[in-house]
Amino acid sequence: MKPSSPRAVRDRRPLAAGAVVAWLAISPWVWGFADSRSAVANHVFLVLGFGPLALMIAALRPAAVVTMLGGTWLVLSPWILGYAGDHAAWLNEIVAGVLLMVLGASAAGVGAPLRPRLRDMRRRRTSPAAQPR
Repeated sequence: MKPSSPRAVRDRRPLAAGAVVAWLAISPWVWGFADSRSAVANHVFLVLGFGPLALMIAALRPAAVVTMLGGTWLVLSPWILGYAGDHAAWLNEIVAGVLLMVLGASAAGVGAPLRPRLRDMRRRRTSPAAQPR
């Protein structure tokens, strides 16, 4: 009797991005910086604005790029919005923002090698057999 074939592994990046966004929704109250109006407003904006996009990063490359930009904003926002004095707040923003940037960059294909088809076309163009005699 043959063992059953393993199922195809589903892309887990949207699940991870959704977990980061869920963390952003509750983190002001967990870490105790909910008294900062700008921090809470920033989190509400990010959860409502980027949450749905973060769930689509595997299917839509533009959603991955926008999620990556949202992560960049999250890293910079404590200093831009003026709540960087709270250590827990800016540390939370940096960790969550870097996670969103990495997940978005991975889903967008940033740093991925060239697609095999393009690589093969370039190789054929530069191979000695393809040159005229």
